[in-house]
Amino acid sequence: AEKATGVPADKIRKAAEMMAKPVNGKRPKTSVGIEKGNYWSNNYSNTSSIASLALVCGTGNRPGQMCGRLGGHQRGGTSGGSYPRNKGPEKYAGRRRKILDVDKWVETGHVRFAYVVGNTWTTGMAASQAMERRIKELVGKHPITSADKDKAVAALKKRVDAGGMVVVDQDIYLRDPIGSDIADLVLPAATWGEEDFARENGERRLRLYSKFYDAPGEAKPDWWIVAQVGKRMGFEGFDWKNSNEVFEELARFNRGNRRNFQPLVMFAKRDGKTGHQALRELGTEGIQAPVRIENGKLVGTKRLHDSTYKHLETGPEGFTSDLKQVYSFKTQSGKANFMKSPWWMFDDFFEAQRPKDDELWITNGRSNEVWQSGFDDLIRRPYIQQKVPANYLEIHPDDAKARGIENGDWVEAYSDRVPVQVGGFIARTTKEASYTGLLKAGHIKFDKGSVKLVAIVTDSVRPGVTYTLAHDGRQPTNALVPRVTDPMTTNYRFKMGVGRVRKVGESPYKKSFSHMSFAPRAFT
Repeated sequence: AEKATGVPADKIRKAAEMMAKPVNGKRPKTSVGIEKGNYWSNNYSNTSSIASLALVCGTGNRPGQMCGRLGGHQRGGTSGGSYPRNKGPEKYAGRRRKILDVDKWVETGHVRFAYVVGNTWTTGMAASQAMERRIKELVGKHPITSADKDKAVAALKKRVDAGGMVVVDQDIYLRDPIGSDIADLVLPAATWGEEDFARENGERRLRLYSKFYDAPGEAKPDWWIVAQVGKRMGFEGFDWKNSNEVFEELARFNRGNRRNFQPLVMFAKRDGKTGHQALRELGTEGIQAPVRIENGKLVGTKRLHDSTYKHLETGPEGFTSDLKQVYSFKTQSGKANFMKSPWWMFDDFFEAQRPKDDELWITNGRSNEVWQSGFDDLIRRPYIQQKVPANYLEIHPDDAKARGIENGDWVEAYSDRVPVQVGGFIARTTKEASYTGLLKAGHIKFDKGSVKLVAIVTDSVRPGVTYTLAHDGRQPTNALVPRVTDPMTTNYRFKMGVGRVRKVGESPYKKSFSHMSFAPRAFT
C-alpha cells in the first residue's frame, strides 16, 4: 500500500488504529466515504473493498458511523420499465444478468433508433471521440436533405434499412454535438421551475418543486413529450393530464422500496387532495422516504436498515405499509454480508492500461466552477467562461519540466491506444470475460483520442499523474479513457485515461492573468 499510494506504512497503521481500535471499551465513531475516483476505476472491487472496510469498523447506518458517497448525483430518481435484457448481444459466464450497453450496441451497429434525453451523450461517455465518429458514420447514411416532412421520413427509413441510426435529442436547449450537429429530430423540453414536479434528494427527502415561470416557445415538460411519443406509437397508458398524475401513478411502483411514497398518496386521496397538494402542505422540508404510517399519521424514515423498525403498520382502508424489505438487507440472514473483491478481475486490465514509456495517467474529475460538462456554464453563465475559459491539465512540476511545459502553455494530451470494447459476444468462462480474454477473441479494438488543454503546473498532483475536467464540452478528456467495462457491474472506468502530453503553443492566458488563475488550488 505504501508503494502504491505514497503514504508511509506507519501512517496507514496509525489510520487503522484511529478508525477501529476501541477507546475505553468503545469503538471510535468512524464514517467511511467513497467517491468517483474509486468506483469509476475498479468499480465493483473498489466499492466492495471500502464497504467491507466500513463493516470491519462497525460503520453503517449509525449516528457518526456512516458509509456512503460524499457527493455527486442525488440518486433520487425512479427508472422506467426495464429493457429486454434477454435480447442483449452479450452475456458473461456465471452471471444471470444479461448485459445492456447501448454504447457497445452502437459501436457494433445494432442500434437503429437512439432517443437521447437530457444529457451530453458523446462527450459524457468513454472513448468519446471514437463514439462521436461512429455515431456520425451511422447517422450519415442517407442524410436528410429536404425540409419536406415526407421526404425527410423517407430518408430516415432508407437509413434504417441500410443499417444506419436515427437520433432524437430532447433537452432544454441545443448542445453540441448531439443537439445541433447529429440529431435528426430535436424536442424542446421545459426545465425545473417551468412545471410542478417532485424529487428526492440524497437523503431520500421528497419535496415538491413548484412551477414559477412559463416554459419558453414550444418547450413542453418531459412527461408530456414522452406521452405524445407513446400515443403516436400506439401504446396505451400515456393519458396523463398533468405531472401530478404521473407522480401518483409512480407511487404504485415504489411500494416496498427505499423511495416508497405510496402512503402519502393514499392519505391525500382519503382527504380529497392530490399527491402534489399533500407535498405542498409539507413545505420545503418535505418528508423522508420511505414514507410510513404510525398511529394514523404519515412519518418519514431517517435511517434505512434500522433495527428499531420491526413491525408492519396498517393505515386507512387496511392499507399496509410493508417495510420488511426496506429495513433488512436483501440477504438470507437479513444482515449485511462481506463481499469478495478479487484483484485478479482487474489485474490484467490495469497492467495493459497503465502508462508505458513517457505516458502519463490522464485522470479526470470535477471542479466547483465547472461542475460536470459545463452544460449550463457555456451558454447561460458567462462569468464561468471568464474564470475558466478552457479545459486545463494539472501536471506535476517534474513532468512539466521534462516536457518543457510552463503555466499557461497549450498542451495536447493524446493517445493512439484507447481500448474500445465491441459487444456481441458470450463469454463462457470467467477467463474469457477478462480483458485478456476479450482481447484474444477480438472484442477489443484500439482507437485514437486527442484534446487541447491549458497547462497548470502544480504539485497537488503526483508525478506521473495529471488531472483534467471530466467531460468539459470544449475539450472532453473522456476521449482518452477506455471503453472497456468492469465485468461484474458493466460500469465504465472513466478515471483511467492514459496518454502522452506535449506542448503545442502558448495560450492567451499565459501573459494575461485577467481570465485564468494559475494559483494553487489545493487546500494545505
